Amino acid sequence: MHWACLLLPHLALDAVLRVLPDPDAPHVLVGGPVQRRVLHAVSPAAAALGLRRGMLVSAAQALTTAFVPHAYDPRTEAQARALLAAWAYGFSSQVSLDLPHALVLEVGRSRRLFGDWGALARRMRDELGAMGWRHRLVAAPNPHAARVLANVHDGLGIGESQLLTALGQVPVERAGFAPEVARALERMGQRRLRDVFALPRDGLARRFPPEV
Repeated sequence: MHWACLLLPHLALDAVLRVLPDPDAPHVLVGGPVQRRVLHAVSPAAAALGLRRGMLVSAAQALTTAFVPHAYDPRTEAQARALLAAWAYGFSSQVSLDLPHALVLEVGRSRRLFGDWGALARRMRDELGAMGWRHRLVAAPNPHAARVLANVHDGLGIGESQLLTALGQVPVERAGFAPEVARALERMGQRRLRDVFALPRDGLARRFPPEV
């Protein structure tokens, strides 16, 4: 089996941009409580104006008024993930939305139809680009590894013999740990996953929650 991870770091914003007549304008998604509205996501044009995710709307307006706000709606984001999952079934009979900000699909059995990973990735990219979804694609022997590697790679496709080396190079802060776990590991001198792999597993089990 071989799993592809489609990472969708801008899903909520792309779900809005792809239906707008001028997606290249400075658009932002706004969320949070009424008393403390923040920028949930910003388009490339908005980022060029100095706007950043997490910025208070009041601070953004003090910096510039040349942006177009849209309300962040989690339902729109969920519908977009469901739409992409339905699209992914065109490439695989096994598709999962269980991992955060991504979908994973088993592509080992798809090679007879679509060719090797390079050919499959090109086809997926062409279709995703035409639909307006920004993304990163990685393939690895299991879905969790593919998801971690997609944090730091785009286009990578590896086999079992390369897996531990590729994962070992991933910085701890980019490996998908909870922030407090990443900070604790870094305080212990663990900068990359290869450092974590070298630790005794029973010690990790005592110090950290089961998810680690």
